[in-house]
Amino acid sequence: MRSSVLAFGASSLPLDLFAATTLTVRPEWQSFTTTTHYDALLNAITTMKSNTNSADPNSWSYWMNIHLNNCPHGVPYFLAWHRGYLYYFERQLRAISNDSQLVLPYWDYYSNATLPPEFTNSSSTNPLYASRVNTNVRQALTMAPFSSKITNFPRGMSNAYEPTFEDAPHNPIHNLIGNVMATMQSPLDPIFWLHHANVDRLWVAWVRAGGKRRMPSLTNSYWSGTHVYNSSLSIARSATYDTRTNLGYSYYNESFPASLPLAKIGDPHIHRVQATSNDLLGSIPPVGSFRIAGPRQTSSQTYSVGGALNVGLSERSVSVQLPVSAENAGVLAKIAAGQAASLAGTSNAYRSVRLVLDNIQISELGKQGGYFYQLYLNIPSAGLTPGQPGSVYIGSFGPFEINAAMHHGGDHIQLKYGITPALLGASARALGMMSVSFVRVSGDHSPAGGLIGLGEVRVEASTEDSN
Repeated sequence: MRSSVLAFGASSLPLDLFAATTLTVRPEWQSFTTTTHYDALLNAITTMKSNTNSADPNSWSYWMNIHLNNCPHGVPYFLAWHRGYLYYFERQLRAISNDSQLVLPYWDYYSNATLPPEFTNSSSTNPLYASRVNTNVRQALTMAPFSSKITNFPRGMSNAYEPTFEDAPHNPIHNLIGNVMATMQSPLDPIFWLHHANVDRLWVAWVRAGGKRRMPSLTNSYWSGTHVYNSSLSIARSATYDTRTNLGYSYYNESFPASLPLAKIGDPHIHRVQATSNDLLGSIPPVGSFRIAGPRQTSSQTYSVGGALNVGLSERSVSVQLPVSAENAGVLAKIAAGQAASLAGTSNAYRSVRLVLDNIQISELGKQGGYFYQLYLNIPSAGLTPGQPGSVYIGSFGPFEINAAMHHGGDHIQLKYGITPALLGASARALGMMSVSFVRVSGDHSPAGGLIGLGEVRVEASTEDSN
């Protein structure tokens, strides 16, 4: 069975991947440090970092390059690709350490949001240390992926686990830790591997939680094809359907977190629970003064119905008005109700609506991370206090997403967020007065001043069925 689902270059891994093995258990970091495997891990990382041949699987940079060149972010198979990636890396650690029982531990930041102290000791002999902007990620955490409403799995479906979890907490953790973790070279930081082991563990927990949560069945065409890591390393997608069947491991704890970690403020006897990113926005940030972008065709498949130009983001939260004409707002209302509709002067049938952040620029200081922004779509609602918009969380972004887009897409950077469901039920009049809020979330240490520039923020209709 294993020989049919796993493929790799003969020279890449000296281990026999298809030999019969017992189910191994990946432990939480604090437990892992009390075992004899802890020293084996340190020795393996030290050995890999000292190897300067990036073409050698025994080098640290070899595994970083796999992520840099082939990782899928913001597209399908984000979770499954990384599952296979960690599996092969774990095998390499065993080969280098000569410890056949060595496993990747996980960092349970829902229990302790502060990086383990072994990673913050700046001794020159500590292979776990890396320069970071923050060592606490509590502001990145949310309970949103574990909601009983998140019942589907794949990207492209509504109420889906994979895109929900990638948006938060995965991406904000990269953003808050910052420095190399805010880039596609993030595997250079050893905490990356523990972070992604926890990401993988929480996916297992989502499946095991049951209820109405459902994965595509193993016979579904979703699992056809192959995850590719480089020219000599790949794995059948079906092999990453679960951790036990072909990969041979489980986690010590495979349950959802019960709550967010407590964060101390002021008096050491007073605690608060972090707000979740899917909460309604408590207060709307002030609206900035920005030049309006008129409606226009933006591609053969898209049409901008309204936007604002040259939006600058700093340590302060800000809202941006997105005025839409009454005629175009009526079209958006039809699309939200599930009807394909045309816009004046076009022959296209538009089926979905998205928020586009276009021509994104970021300063060198901004690229280092330590912060991110939550995005809320604000639509006036007659059911609320007059003048107070209803706010819907639509996503997050920061230097990690921007650096990824720059790496994969060149100099002209765009980020897109599907907002069709958020428009459902709103009147054309309300849609004509919508705005978007950029809510700054800062780590314990974060940069100030102008960090990110958005050439345009716009609402765009698309002929695509989904976003």
